[in-house]
Amino acid sequence: MTGDQVAIGVDIGGTKIALALVDRRGNRIAEQVLPTRPDDGPDAALDQIAQAVEALRAGAPGPVAGVGIGSPGHVDPESGIVHYAVNLGWTDVPLRDGVRQRLGGELPVWVHKDTNAAALGELYFGAAQGCKDFVYLAIGTGLGGAAVAGGRLVTGLNAYAMEVGHLALYSEGRVCRCGLHGCAEAYVSGVGLVAGVRELAPAYPHSTLAAQSDTVTTHAILAAFERGDPLAAAVMDQAAETLGMVMGACASLLNPARFILGGGLGHAAARFWIERAGAVFRRRVLPAARDGVTVVESTVSSSAAGASALVWHAQMESESSAPLHE
Repeated sequence: MTGDQVAIGVDIGGTKIALALVDRRGNRIAEQVLPTRPDDGPDAALDQIAQAVEALRAGAPGPVAGVGIGSPGHVDPESGIVHYAVNLGWTDVPLRDGVRQRLGGELPVWVHKDTNAAALGELYFGAAQGCKDFVYLAIGTGLGGAAVAGGRLVTGLNAYAMEVGHLALYSEGRVCRCGLHGCAEAYVSGVGLVAGVRELAPAYPHSTLAAQSDTVTTHAILAAFERGDPLAAAVMDQAAETLGMVMGACASLLNPARFILGGGLGHAAARFWIERAGAVFRRRVLPAARDGVTVVESTVSSSAAGASALVWHAQMESESSAPLHE
């Protein structure tokens, strides 16, 4: 193979594992999607990933520089261990070393939490190009975050930085899946919207959603919101207020130049979040924390392509004599 270097990105989700062979510009050359099958255990997932990586590598037009893997849960990029991923049922899984061993130890492998990988994808290929200070927020089943400051990922002492979904904002609020009360994720997420409908339904007896509160989906909530349903509007407003509070906290702490909103629910209602939550954010911070700040939608459509950016970021860090942990 004599072509330019390429990378392989892997994004592990609760229901699927997405893989892509990606060039330095973020172009996807080949892709694969596999079922996660969490009930089969982590070893089966690692086997699947390694086999799919080998298949993509075999068809690569140039040398493969490495593999970048984004995983949900508490991920330690130094050890490559996923300490806890509730949706996968994983505890202390050696993701990096397990995949690398299955590949014969030939390819370098980098592992980060999925939102960190997505943020780097935006930095290299997407809405954060040319921006060294930004916050990425993923609104999906839950609420995740990542931050880049001065061109570097913010990771923290235990690689637990930017777990914004578990900012406990309401002392008497809903019980979150994590056990805390009033977490942001309990309001602005798929789980949060459904909980909002069930909580507020008695106040809106004529809403079409009230009658289906026990079985309601986020799709139904968004559709009702578009129709002007008052219960859906109240739930969405509550979510936007919460997201704006999260953004305000991030702005006061990190002073980013840009907020990038991604995730399935983030894309599904992008204009609403940008306008409504953006207005809440600007109302809750001092001028110095909001002047010049933009709120935009994510532009990297492939989570696997985003994960591939871990490889290019590692190379850039190595060249600056501060290597990303392999």
